[in-house]
Amino acid sequence: MLKLRSTAFLFILGSILSGPQASALDLDWHGQLRAETNWLWGYSNGIVNPGTLNNGYANFSNGDTPAAFQNLFFALSPRVIVNDNVSVKSDIWMGTADRGMFGGNGIAADFFTTRTGNAVISANTFYAEMATDFGTITVGRAPLNYGLGLIWNYNYNSFYRLPSTGDVIKMVTKLGAFRFSPAVVKYNMGSNYGGTLAAAPSTAAAGSSGVSDYSVALSYANDDDQMEIGLLFLRRLAGPNANVINPYTGTTLSGLGYAYNVWDFHVKKNAGIFTLQAEIPLATGLIAGQEYSSVAGAAKIEAKLNEKWKAKLNLGMADGQEDRASASTAAKLSAFYFHPDYRPGLIMFNYNLRNLSNSASSPYDNPVTNARYLSLGMNYSSGKWSHEMQGLFAVAAKSADGGATGQHWNGLDRQYQNSVGGAAQEKGLGFELDYLLGYEWDEAMRLGLNLGLFFPGKFYEFNNSATPNALKTIFGSSLNLRVLF
Repeated sequence: MLKLRSTAFLFILGSILSGPQASALDLDWHGQLRAETNWLWGYSNGIVNPGTLNNGYANFSNGDTPAAFQNLFFALSPRVIVNDNVSVKSDIWMGTADRGMFGGNGIAADFFTTRTGNAVISANTFYAEMATDFGTITVGRAPLNYGLGLIWNYNYNSFYRLPSTGDVIKMVTKLGAFRFSPAVVKYNMGSNYGGTLAAAPSTAAAGSSGVSDYSVALSYANDDDQMEIGLLFLRRLAGPNANVINPYTGTTLSGLGYAYNVWDFHVKKNAGIFTLQAEIPLATGLIAGQEYSSVAGAAKIEAKLNEKWKAKLNLGMADGQEDRASASTAAKLSAFYFHPDYRPGLIMFNYNLRNLSNSASSPYDNPVTNARYLSLGMNYSSGKWSHEMQGLFAVAAKSADGGATGQHWNGLDRQYQNSVGGAAQEKGLGFELDYLLGYEWDEAMRLGLNLGLFFPGKFYEFNNSATPNALKTIFGSSLNLRVLF
């Protein structure tokens, strides 16, 4: 039935676009096909089915390493140019960018085929852009991107996994070198249309139960000075019955929502052989009824030494979360999570090793949090070949005090855990060496081979017991193909 529905959908779409009314429209097709295979050795650190949620940072595993999985993803992005002022854009997904696995979504009984019996075709974006006398207006489900991508991240030409989108009404107005852009972004409607419930089930409260951003972006760009400065203000609201996961409780919002502000500063400057880009978001407000105050930042510096060689420096920080005396103790929330598509390393801050035993969770949901990191790298390009080498070092901002009482914060699970004993946690997250090889077959097709060695720091020895984890060096590799058209 689903196969028939998908075929009917494509037939109807093709009929509309090729019908008499469409003859005067310009239709631009582009898209991408991605295939990737991943291997990871040593990721479990010798822990097999720990059997408790109070085990610190031990990685769950249904068996020992290696882990091997393949990604398959296709995006078709047609654009209809209605007239000089109006265009309609979309991004149609077949599969998912982070969990479209080889052998996934097949019918188990049909061992001789992998037809997508329970897969869906989804519209990741569909929106209209309208040029008016007072600015460009965007209405619909649109991509969201800002700065380096710490909060909003949508980089279509990269191997994005969880790109930012939202249902938006946005206007962009340019006044000389200045750009002004107010927007309303809706992510989730919630569980009801009018009003909602407060913490007590019998208490009514006004307002929506969904999740929304109210934003204003202001930027200044000077081509002569090769400089761009920007500020994004976000007012982020979620009602108590919003159908989303609260990042600070690990559960669906129930009884308490959140309301906080983000001031996100961004700067980009070119000076000779150097290109500097930095983003610093500051957040304050309330989450689940508790005070929230956090800061993060990232910077990238690139030096083009000659036509073939580039030197790169990346550094950043994201706040962590303090321990608390008990579950009933009020604690100011301070943890900050980068967008998961901002990935400083191939293994560290990329693969969520704990999710490898649970196909319902993304293996790429491992954002930078509770960390201070620094990476140094070199890039060499010659003809169709590119080589990139980097070393990445990181330490934690906060660590568990240990002991048999109180609660410590687990950044992987995004929640507090009861402390039941063990030594204090150290802050060293470890060191990683990465090598990325790329080959541009032609303008459309690119082959890549990524290799990484991650030496976990003693931060990961902590497992909330008297016996620490036995750390192993983790080796990761991925072989990928990308076709852009």
